[in-house]
Amino acid sequence: MIQFSEATAIAIHVMIYIANRKNSTISLKEIAGVFSISENHLSKVLQRLVKVGFLTSIKGPKGGFRLVEGKELSTLMQIYESIEGEYTRKNCLFSSRHFTPCCCIMKPLIQTVNDSFESFMNNHRISDLKL
Repeated sequence: MIQFSEATAIAIHVMIYIANRKNSTISLKEIAGVFSISENHLSKVLQRLVKVGFLTSIKGPKGGFRLVEGKELSTLMQIYESIEGEYTRKNCLFSSRHFTPCCCIMKPLIQTVNDSFESFMNNHRISDLKL
């Protein structure tokens, strides 16, 4: 089905949080406090978002993270894929490569879940959401 790691959940929430505070530099400590997450784990996610071009990192005593201009228009799917890699649909709960995909008893449910997920993730931009 859909792989959704804690790092992806953090990335999406952080991007929305920072986007809601336009032109502000938000510290690692502030973000960790707001979401009650480890600064160490958060740091890894933030560095990934910097590396792929969603955020900029400002060093120094008043340092932190800022949204790169224009990235407020990014979709949730773009953020998801920056952490998880390219999204690929799975049509069966079995992970075996030898199982015939046409015959999965859960296929109608899984297709509905995939369709809903793709629609939500592709049709919501971080600027549309508030925290």
